[in-house]
Amino acid sequence: METASRTPPAYAWDWVARQRLLWREVRSRLAGQSGGVGARYASVQDRVEILPLLRADYPTEPAVRDTLHAVIAEVAFVGRTEVPFAQLGFRSAPRGLRWWWTAVTGEELDRPPRASGEAARRGPRQLTLDEVSEVDPQPALDDVAEGYGDHVH
Repeated sequence: METASRTPPAYAWDWVARQRLLWREVRSRLAGQSGGVGARYASVQDRVEILPLLRADYPTEPAVRDTLHAVIAEVAFVGRTEVPFAQLGFRSAPRGLRWWWTAVTGEELDRPPRASGEAARRGPRQLTLDEVSEVDPQPALDDVAEGYGDHVH
C-alpha cells in the first residue's frame, strides 16, 4: 500500500495529536515491547515527547507504524476497516482522519474521481454565455409586492 509507506503530512499528525486516547494507547503498546522501541516509549509520558518520537520513528520503524495503524483502526474506526469509508457515517471527517483511513485501509479518499471515455478526452466543460438563460429585466409587480413590510395595517 503506497500511502502507508509515505510519511504522514502535518495535518495527519495534528489530528493524531488531538486524539489523547489514541496516542496514549500507542505509547502504552509500544512501551510494552521489548528492545529499543519499548525502552524509548517507556521513557516518555507527555504528548510533547510522544508525538515527535512517533513522527521520527514512523517512516523507519515497522513496529511503530504497525502499532499506530492498529490503534487508529481500533480506536478511531472501531475496528470497522473492512467497509468503505462512506459507510462509517462520518458527516464531515477531518482530512487528517481521512489520510489515516487511506494509510490503514488503502482506500483512496481525497483523489478526485477520474473521468472516463469521451469526457476524459474532451476535458472539463466550461459554461458559455450562449448557454445562460435570458433573465427578465423587469420583474412583475406580483414578484415584488407582499414582501416584508409591504402590508399596511
